[in-house]
Amino acid sequence: MKSERHISVPKMLLELKNIKGGYTANNNVLRGIDLSIGENEAVAIIGQNGSGKSTLAKAIFNMIPYLSGQIYFDNYLLNNIPTEKLGKHKIAFLMQGGPVFPHLTIEENLGIAGDDLSKNEFNKRKIEIEHYFYLLREEGNGRRKMEASYLSGGEKQQLALAMVLMKKPRLLILDEPSAGLSPGNVKKLYETLSIIREKEDANILLIEQNVQFAFEFSDRVELLRQGIIEKSNVTLGEIEENYFGE
Repeated sequence: MKSERHISVPKMLLELKNIKGGYTANNNVLRGIDLSIGENEAVAIIGQNGSGKSTLAKAIFNMIPYLSGQIYFDNYLLNNIPTEKLGKHKIAFLMQGGPVFPHLTIEENLGIAGDDLSKNEFNKRKIEIEHYFYLLREEGNGRRKMEASYLSGGEKQQLALAMVLMKKPRLLILDEPSAGLSPGNVKKLYETLSIIREKEDANILLIEQNVQFAFEFSDRVELLRQGIIEKSNVTLGEIEENYFGE
């Protein structure tokens, strides 16, 4: 008699069940999303403009006014938790464009991001994350007192990412992190994200228009079209042949 093989199934960290919703009543951008992310997993969502990618990210963060279905994080129902309190549940959201406070210094931006940490916790965390970003290190010309408005696009993205990492999230949602960056800065960004993923044990949901980097970085890629997951665990060959070549 053959012995049974026991296959290890990763624990589901984030689960979306039949998510529907949008910005106005009776006009669903999302038309029934089922999606899960396991522990130690990076999942990318790709799709053409208008497919609902950014709306999906905002739905997880309770940022769209009309929403139905269930969103669970570590078996905890998130639907009724206000956006501003999700950070306490170790969920972070890097919005498209990497928003920062332009008239505050780099140091002040980090301070706002870690405003509920004790001084010791803040200083410890700042030391941990500065290793990921040249901008934050002393050899980065000591620019922590510089206003964020003087930073380049790539540097602002570094600062925005550093800010969302301040509370050491277990789930990191990245909405189009490569948007507006030069090819060189996109490459550096994903090199940094790979290091962060390894060092922080971060689970990642990546919303990305750059298909090549989405496939290179993620464990699994989901294709979103017209508000539904049209194909799960899609391959690069399938994308090139059937979708973005249209």
